[in-house]
Amino acid sequence: MDPMLIMITLFMVVAVLFFVVLNFRRDGENLKATGLSPVSRQHLEIYQGQELPLWLMEKTKNKINNYLENGMVMRVEAMLRPGLDYVVVVRSLLELGTNQSFEILQKAFGKTQSKDPLEDLWYAIDITNALRQVNRDKILPEIVAYLCQRRELAIAPLFAAEVVSFDSFPELLKSPIPEERNLAVVVLSLAMDGLHSGISLEVFAEAKIGSLYELVWENRIQYNCAALVVLFQNGIRFLRRYHGMNEILERELQNPEDFRWQISRLDALELSVKSYLSNAQTALVNQLEKSAWSEHPEVLRALYSLKCAPPVSAWEWLADPGYPYKSFVWELFAFEKTNKGRALVTTYKSAFRFKNFSWLYSNSKSKKMEKIALAKCLRHHPGKDSENCLIELASCGDTSIVQEALTSLGWWEPVNRLEVLKTLNKMRNDSKIEISFAATSALARLGERKSLQSLAKNLLSDDPLTIHQTIHTISTQGISLLWPELDQLADSADTDVAIHAREALAHLSEDL
Repeated sequence: MDPMLIMITLFMVVAVLFFVVLNFRRDGENLKATGLSPVSRQHLEIYQGQELPLWLMEKTKNKINNYLENGMVMRVEAMLRPGLDYVVVVRSLLELGTNQSFEILQKAFGKTQSKDPLEDLWYAIDITNALRQVNRDKILPEIVAYLCQRRELAIAPLFAAEVVSFDSFPELLKSPIPEERNLAVVVLSLAMDGLHSGISLEVFAEAKIGSLYELVWENRIQYNCAALVVLFQNGIRFLRRYHGMNEILERELQNPEDFRWQISRLDALELSVKSYLSNAQTALVNQLEKSAWSEHPEVLRALYSLKCAPPVSAWEWLADPGYPYKSFVWELFAFEKTNKGRALVTTYKSAFRFKNFSWLYSNSKSKKMEKIALAKCLRHHPGKDSENCLIELASCGDTSIVQEALTSLGWWEPVNRLEVLKTLNKMRNDSKIEISFAATSALARLGERKSLQSLAKNLLSDDPLTIHQTIHTISTQGISLLWPELDQLADSADTDVAIHAREALAHLSEDL
């Protein structure tokens, strides 16, 4: 197998993972302005196919060889430091192909401590990719645990696709240690997420994912129910996408027969898996109410995957100052069938009733995450209280919170249209691209002609990246007024564009 095959992504990956920070701007200066680090930019270029300079590789290999021949192992280890040379050193050690060089790589895994957690994950991917190519799998459990602690980062699915492609990954799913096999299920779920984000579908066949699902299903009693629910939901979602556009998907595959064989194995489980999922909600709610708080995150993630409203006891957790997972609970209220806008806003603000500072400007890390989650769920609870709260959040000054508040406006006809439009028009001119982008998208949801025309024009661009960014914007921002334009792209002669457009239409359908 091509060493880079697992990590090469479709051209749209940059748009899918980083569309907010890039926001239709591709030149170097604008990339710097977004805060995407040089190391992350370097890796995005590498995993789109750019080669490392041969002269640099040769120079680095010679330097490493000299150190090793003179017994200066620590000098080589010191070369694996954060920066643009990291991947060069890793690839050089791999190409040297000695046990000593592989031991150095294995020892270095997870040791970098840069200020940017995304960079550290890229470094871990570099080493994991090298170790996988030479079947050095002794630290696979350590790699899996490392990834699961960082699963929220944007490139975690890329990392997961690399991990599940180890030949020994099935053995980890059968590990006698419960924690190891449950974490392996989480990584498999992340890899399936990646298949919806532009990772090459070759991964599905190369990693024998259909067979992995069979293995998990046969031993399902050994796994945590919450981890299984997320994995099975991702499997059903993948099948639904595949059956909707199998001809287009298979057109670009190197081994379509292998792919179809793995799909058939997942297909055979579909009815059983759906039956399992239909009974899972009750079991999860019972588990949530009886388990220790430390076990809540996994169960809450599973309920979110099933699109389930939280249990009644969730109101007590939100009112408890010590409950550590409130942001997870707020997000679950997006699936509450009855309108709870007023109750949600009142519950959140009541925590500050006896404080000597405003709820709006209490920006500890946990409170910041809560505000973001609150803004997300208020999108699904139209009304005056929700609207006023979102407008207040949009003025708090914290970029992440402001962005989420703006993203949650425009999903229903405003109660106070003038005030909402005033807020959005003001923010559309903000100097921060992500805030301007969120405000423009909200105006498009409300039918503003200027915003809609701009997005429709981008869909006709000659630049593939612009098209993919715009498709992703329409999909994630719920701009259903451009559904007909997406429909036309679903039959595009460009396979990547057709796949992305159909994925976007499926996403819009699910949201509706």
